[in-house]
Amino acid sequence: MHTVLPQNEKYLSDVFGSHLRDGACVLDVEREVGYVRLEFGTRRGPDSAYWDGWFSVTRTRDAHPLSGKIMNGPMVQLIGSAS
Repeated sequence: MHTVLPQNEKYLSDVFGSHLRDGACVLDVEREVGYVRLEFGTRRGPDSAYWDGWFSVTRTRDAHPLSGKIMNGPMVQLIGSAS
């Protein structure tokens, strides 16, 4: 299990305040369904002090994060939680 730094929790909410997790199903700003991909273990993930809230939304839950669209919490709406 990956740990999110407390100062990064504020970034992990959608437009309505629902909590986002890695793999969560969302509707993005282009009205397309995708999956939140958080890059744990890098400077671009919520376990890093350098993370500023941007993450990838990919077409499939197991797609590589770099293949997705870049979004942040207020740009997506949670549809389903990660399983």
